[in-house]
Amino acid sequence: MTGTVELDQDGTRLLIRFPYREDLVAMVKELPGRRWDPRQKVWSVPAANVSEVFDQCSRHMFEFAPEIGSLLAGTLTIPEASKTPSLEKSSSLTEDALTATATKGAPALSISQLNERVRDCLRNTFADPIWVTGEVIDFDKSAAREHRFFQLAEKAPRAHRPKAVVDVAMFGRTAEALLPKLAQGEPPMTLRDGLEIRALVKVDFYPASGRFQVIVQDIDPSFTLGKLALTKEQILRELVKLGLAERNRMLGLRIPALRIGVLTSPDADGWNDFRRHLEESQCGFEITLLPIKVQGNDLKPTLLGGLRWFAEHSDDFDALCIMRGGGSRTDLAWFDDKDIAVAVANHPLKLLIGIGHQRDQSVLDAIAHSEKTPTAVAEFLVRGVESAREDVQERGTRLADAVADLLADEQSRLRELARAIQRSSNERVKDANYRLSNAGRDIASHTKLRLSHEHNSIREKVTRLEHVSLRICERKSTKLQHCETRRRLLDPVRVLQRGFAIVRGENGRIAPSIDRISAEQSLRVQFRDGHANVKVNAIESNTQPEGNQ
Repeated sequence: MTGTVELDQDGTRLLIRFPYREDLVAMVKELPGRRWDPRQKVWSVPAANVSEVFDQCSRHMFEFAPEIGSLLAGTLTIPEASKTPSLEKSSSLTEDALTATATKGAPALSISQLNERVRDCLRNTFADPIWVTGEVIDFDKSAAREHRFFQLAEKAPRAHRPKAVVDVAMFGRTAEALLPKLAQGEPPMTLRDGLEIRALVKVDFYPASGRFQVIVQDIDPSFTLGKLALTKEQILRELVKLGLAERNRMLGLRIPALRIGVLTSPDADGWNDFRRHLEESQCGFEITLLPIKVQGNDLKPTLLGGLRWFAEHSDDFDALCIMRGGGSRTDLAWFDDKDIAVAVANHPLKLLIGIGHQRDQSVLDAIAHSEKTPTAVAEFLVRGVESAREDVQERGTRLADAVADLLADEQSRLRELARAIQRSSNERVKDANYRLSNAGRDIASHTKLRLSHEHNSIREKVTRLEHVSLRICERKSTKLQHCETRRRLLDPVRVLQRGFAIVRGENGRIAPSIDRISAEQSLRVQFRDGHANVKVNAIESNTQPEGNQ
């Protein structure tokens, strides 16, 4: 129960009570003559406006007092005071008001009688079935039942709440005939939540519970499919306007594409067919599956989350596949979403789409590489790898043939060159031998004389060299002793033993000056008995600025 509607004690005003809700307050403010009583926290409306009150409040499932039904049926007279709206209640009853008050003791209708009159009134007004349009709500909740009970809603553009709703019943016999007919149509259609449909209904009122509803007799699939097609075309037009319609489709596929990401449901037959086909190809594919929902309200958040994850790890993959494996046009319509389309168009990986058949294309099929089924996507990937393999083999064969021809030509050229070199070498060797023989005789005579002079000269130089070397060695020995003494004095170990420390920077090099050190820098200090890692908190320099000297 949302709230209550009662008749006040003098029968002039209707009292409307309900817990605060913004939409209910807005509804009451549209009623003529409404007034808010802050002391009693109740809305009141002139009883003369009972029809408007019943029409508005019944839509929100208010509970009505019996007097309200009597007012609607005309068995209870409204006092004249309520027919002329005023801001203050009259302090005395008029003669007509007294007469009206006296009629309260007249015979009243029972609830069943009232409901039957309402039913008869509706049946007379809506004697024939009528066509209505609205968005399906809560149909999926009754999917496993024989009789389907759901709602049709009218939604204003960009509104969060429905403008109006009506309860709908689809009885078992109608469901058994109608739902398979829609599923087997051309193109097929599956009734689900979120679809806007055009239905032939019979207006009905159930007296036992006072429930107003419509009973579905037929559904016009062309209306729904036309709406879906219009939505798809609108999204594609927006992508064209943004320059994204061809962006992902034009991305090249990495060759060979072996590291494959997949977004699909692990329970789908299409996923099993896809994986089995890649494994049987023995091409060495690495497959990474990120499970998503492929139907229903969870499809969009899970698919967008998967696209973001693969975008963040795009360097680890060669291609990304989105797969479902068939379904009716209305099932595939879950993929016709602008946010999903933009994410696919901007994705850094090449997208391969296998979510339906060729006759039922979604927005994703239009903006990325599309295959009929998940198996067709697998075949496309296998063909790509096999084509790359064949291309490598063909290139290898051509390269081997070219190298063999080149080697044959070079071997022939080398043989000719070897023969020419041999002839030339023989002639040169012969001439060189002749010149060498003559030169040998000349050299022998000159060499003997020259060696004698050189022997004497060398003997003198050796003597001088011995004296010079001795003096140099003495000087160097003295200098070496001085260096050894300095080395011992300047040995860092001795310096450390005297209480000093060696400071090294992050790169391990000694920091000779405070200018080489900055605040927050990590340093390594070497003491005589170990090391310490420190962090600089502040720097104080002993050097004064030039202006203060």
